[in-house]
Amino acid sequence: MWNFIAQIASDSSLNLWIAETYWLWPILEILHFIGLSLLFGGLLMVDLRMLGFFVNMAQEKVYQLLPLVIFGFVLNLITGVLFFFGDPGRYSINIAFKIKMTLVLLAGINALVYHYVIQPSTGSSAQWQKLSALVSLSAWTGALLFGRLIPYIGTG
Repeated sequence: MWNFIAQIASDSSLNLWIAETYWLWPILEILHFIGLSLLFGGLLMVDLRMLGFFVNMAQEKVYQLLPLVIFGFVLNLITGVLFFFGDPGRYSINIAFKIKMTLVLLAGINALVYHYVIQPSTGSSAQWQKLSALVSLSAWTGALLFGRLIPYIGTG
Protein backbone atom coordinates (compact mmCIF):
# COMPACT_ATOMS: atom_id res chain seq x y z
CA MET A 1 0.00 0.00 0.00
CA TRP A 2 2.72 2.49 0.99
CA ASN A 3 4.60 1.84 -2.26
CA PHE A 4 1.46 2.60 -4.27
CA ILE A 5 0.89 5.86 -2.40
CA ALA A 6 4.58 6.72 -2.74
CA GLN A 7 4.40 6.25 -6.50
CA ILE A 8 1.43 8.60 -6.74
CA ALA A 9 3.22 11.14 -4.53
CA SER A 10 6.49 11.00 -6.43
CA ASP A 11 4.72 11.55 -9.77
CA SER A 12 2.86 14.61 -8.48
CA SER A 13 3.60 18.27 -9.03
CA LEU A 14 3.35 18.67 -5.25
CA ASN A 15 6.48 16.52 -4.91
CA LEU A 16 8.35 18.74 -7.33
CA TRP A 17 7.18 21.93 -5.58
CA ILE A 18 8.28 20.69 -2.14
CA ALA A 19 11.61 19.40 -3.43
CA GLU A 20 12.43 22.61 -5.31
CA THR A 21 11.29 25.20 -2.76
CA TYR A 22 14.37 25.86 -0.66
CA TRP A 23 12.79 27.12 2.59
CA LEU A 24 9.62 25.05 2.48
CA TRP A 25 10.92 21.96 4.34
CA PRO A 26 12.23 23.95 7.36
CA ILE A 27 8.97 25.92 7.49
CA LEU A 28 7.02 22.65 7.45
CA GLU A 29 9.24 21.34 10.27
CA ILE A 30 8.49 24.44 12.37
CA LEU A 31 4.74 24.18 11.73
CA HIS A 32 4.81 20.44 12.49
CA PHE A 33 6.54 21.15 15.81
CA ILE A 34 3.98 23.83 16.71
CA GLY A 35 1.16 21.41 15.86
CA LEU A 36 2.83 18.71 17.92
CA SER A 37 3.17 21.06 20.88
CA LEU A 38 -0.53 21.98 20.75
CA LEU A 39 -1.64 18.38 20.22
CA PHE A 40 0.56 16.67 22.77
CA GLY A 41 0.56 19.49 25.33
CA GLY A 42 -3.22 19.71 25.39
CA LEU A 43 -3.74 15.95 25.43
CA LEU A 44 -1.20 15.57 28.20
CA MET A 45 -3.28 17.85 30.41
CA VAL A 46 -6.60 16.20 29.45
CA ASP A 47 -5.32 12.64 29.85
CA LEU A 48 -3.49 13.30 33.12
CA ARG A 49 -6.67 14.92 34.49
CA MET A 50 -8.63 11.80 33.48
CA LEU A 51 -6.04 9.69 35.30
CA GLY A 52 -6.67 11.61 38.53
CA PHE A 53 -3.92 14.22 38.46
CA PHE A 54 -4.68 17.95 38.79
CA VAL A 55 -7.87 17.21 40.74
CA ASN A 56 -8.12 20.86 41.77
CA MET A 57 -8.69 21.75 38.08
CA ALA A 58 -12.24 21.29 36.87
CA GLN A 59 -12.44 18.66 34.14
CA GLU A 60 -14.62 20.99 32.05
CA LYS A 61 -11.86 23.61 32.12
CA VAL A 62 -9.27 21.09 30.98
CA TYR A 63 -11.60 19.99 28.15
CA GLN A 64 -11.49 23.59 26.87
CA LEU A 65 -8.03 22.69 25.56
CA LEU A 66 -9.54 20.26 23.03
CA PRO A 67 -10.00 22.83 20.22
CA LEU A 68 -6.26 23.55 20.44
CA VAL A 69 -5.57 19.81 20.39
CA ILE A 70 -7.69 19.41 17.26
CA PHE A 71 -6.02 22.42 15.61
CA GLY A 72 -2.61 20.89 16.40
CA PHE A 73 -3.68 17.57 14.91
CA VAL A 74 -4.96 19.22 11.72
CA LEU A 75 -1.74 21.22 11.41
CA ASN A 76 0.28 18.01 11.82
CA LEU A 77 -1.91 16.16 9.35
CA ILE A 78 -1.36 18.81 6.68
CA THR A 79 2.38 19.14 7.26
CA GLY A 80 2.79 15.37 7.58
CA VAL A 81 1.11 14.78 4.22
CA LEU A 82 3.39 17.42 2.70
CA PHE A 83 6.44 15.68 4.22
CA PHE A 84 5.33 12.40 2.66
CA PHE A 85 4.77 14.02 -0.73
CA GLY A 86 8.15 15.76 -0.44
CA ASP A 87 10.11 12.54 0.09
CA PRO A 88 7.85 9.55 -0.58
CA GLY A 89 10.73 7.16 -1.20
CA ARG A 90 12.09 7.66 2.30
CA TYR A 91 8.79 7.47 4.14
CA SER A 92 7.26 4.54 2.26
CA ILE A 93 10.08 2.17 3.33
CA ASN A 94 10.73 3.63 6.79
CA ILE A 95 9.78 1.32 9.67
CA ALA A 96 9.68 4.22 12.16
CA PHE A 97 7.18 6.04 9.93
CA LYS A 98 5.01 2.92 9.62
CA ILE A 99 5.01 2.39 13.40
CA LYS A 100 4.21 6.07 13.93
CA MET A 101 1.23 5.88 11.55
CA THR A 102 -0.02 2.73 13.31
CA LEU A 103 0.16 4.52 16.66
CA VAL A 104 -1.63 7.59 15.27
CA LEU A 105 -4.36 5.28 13.94
CA LEU A 106 -4.61 3.58 17.36
CA ALA A 107 -4.85 6.99 19.06
CA GLY A 108 -7.59 8.02 16.64
CA ILE A 109 -9.60 4.86 17.24
CA ASN A 110 -9.16 5.35 20.98
CA ALA A 111 -10.44 8.94 20.72
CA LEU A 112 -13.48 7.81 18.73
CA VAL A 113 -14.27 5.04 21.23
CA TYR A 114 -13.93 7.50 24.09
CA HIS A 115 -16.07 10.16 22.41
CA TYR A 116 -18.84 7.87 21.14
CA VAL A 117 -18.89 4.99 23.63
CA ILE A 118 -17.22 5.76 26.96
CA GLN A 119 -18.03 9.45 27.53
CA PRO A 120 -21.77 9.36 26.64
CA SER A 121 -22.37 6.22 28.67
CA THR A 122 -23.83 7.15 32.03
CA GLY A 123 -22.74 3.78 33.37
CA SER A 124 -19.16 3.89 32.15
CA SER A 125 -16.75 3.51 35.00
CA ALA A 126 -13.79 5.69 35.75
CA GLN A 127 -11.65 2.65 34.95
CA TRP A 128 -12.67 2.82 31.27
CA GLN A 129 -11.86 6.52 31.20
CA LYS A 130 -8.48 5.86 32.78
CA LEU A 131 -7.75 3.08 30.31
CA SER A 132 -8.62 5.39 27.44
CA ALA A 133 -6.31 8.08 28.88
CA LEU A 134 -3.46 5.56 29.22
CA VAL A 135 -3.94 4.35 25.64
CA SER A 136 -3.96 7.97 24.45
CA LEU A 137 -0.81 8.92 26.33
CA SER A 138 0.99 5.77 25.23
CA ALA A 139 0.00 6.02 21.58
CA TRP A 140 0.83 9.72 21.24
CA THR A 141 4.10 9.38 23.14
CA GLY A 142 5.06 6.50 20.87
CA ALA A 143 4.04 8.46 17.77
CA LEU A 144 6.15 11.39 18.94
CA LEU A 145 9.19 9.18 19.59
CA PHE A 146 8.95 7.18 16.37
CA GLY A 147 8.33 10.37 14.41
CA ARG A 148 11.55 11.76 15.79
CA LEU A 149 13.36 8.55 14.75
CA ILE A 150 12.24 8.73 11.11
CA PRO A 151 15.44 10.47 9.88
CA TYR A 152 17.67 8.00 11.70
CA ILE A 153 16.30 4.45 11.34
CA GLY A 154 14.63 2.24 8.81
CA THR A 155 15.48 4.10 5.62
CA GLY A 156 17.22 1.16 3.95
